[in-house]
Amino acid sequence: MTENIKDMLESIKRVDGVDKVVLVSRTGMFMGGDEFENQDTFSAMSAIVLGASETATSAIGNVEKIVVNLNNGHKLIITPAGKRGVLAVLAKKDVHEEIKDIIEKLKELL
Repeated sequence: MTENIKDMLESIKRVDGVDKVVLVSRTGMFMGGDEFENQDTFSAMSAIVLGASETATSAIGNVEKIVVNLNNGHKLIITPAGKRGVLAVLAKKDVHEEIKDIIEKLKELL
């Protein structure tokens, strides 16, 4: 992971309401960021959820984000990060708009 990507993940982590940030490959391998319990499963399933959503909606538009509302009030926001990456953000609110510029920079690097 390049220093630029690490810095970008840290910038996301500093956004108000963000608890954890993870970058995984499209194949589900952990690339960087915070760790979750059952990290391998979390990484793989984040990539699968995004891939399935992109496949299901390919004829009607591109996936910008997937928001999973958790029973504790948190949200898991999964977004494409270029052709090779998936970004998963656990936050107290939907922070997608606040991190959009950073996601675009990640897309350029990945």
